[in-house]
Amino acid sequence: MSGKSTIKYKVCRALGVNLIGTPSAALTLSRRPNRPGQHGGGRQAKISPFGQQLKETQKLKAFYGISSKQLRRYYEHAAKVRKQTNIALVQSLETRLDNMVYRLGFAGTLRAARQMVVHCHITVNNRKVNKPGFQVKPGDSIQLREKSQKIDRYKDWFNFFEQKLAYIQRDSKKYSGKLVEVPEREEIPIDVEDHLVVEFMAR
Repeated sequence: MSGKSTIKYKVCRALGVNLIGTPSAALTLSRRPNRPGQHGGGRQAKISPFGQQLKETQKLKAFYGISSKQLRRYYEHAAKVRKQTNIALVQSLETRLDNMVYRLGFAGTLRAARQMVVHCHITVNNRKVNKPGFQVKPGDSIQLREKSQKIDRYKDWFNFFEQKLAYIQRDSKKYSGKLVEVPEREEIPIDVEDHLVVEFMAR
């Protein structure tokens, strides 16, 4: 029986992008670049504009591990702010707490980072927060709980999974980090044509 990680790799192959961000997923894509399934290696039909919008929407949801319903809420909020909707949408998703925990290197995957948040291993400004969708603001301090700092697995993860991004700052001695500023769209490392997502959501 296939595990969840195998299914995730299939999604990566179907959408043609490393959604997990791990070397193993990149290796899978390089070795098996075709779509999964019996006819995955066959010639692909030309994708329609609607199909391309749908594909980019699926990619965005997969990158941040959110549902269609959640994406709809983020889109509606982004459409109301005084920014380009696609930029505001991606910035809101990028600054979710579970994603910030992942970017700061507390875990090697978004899924593991989300579990850390849900199980109260993470504090924000010295307060326990167990909501993955909590919106992190510039200057917020994200830290591994004092009790959790005694767990070798979490200490090792933080020392190993560092992501060097201009908009985050880490303190390896305190097992903490912070969002320095809301990132510009070009700084956010996701391969998505987000303007097509907005077109899809606006239909």
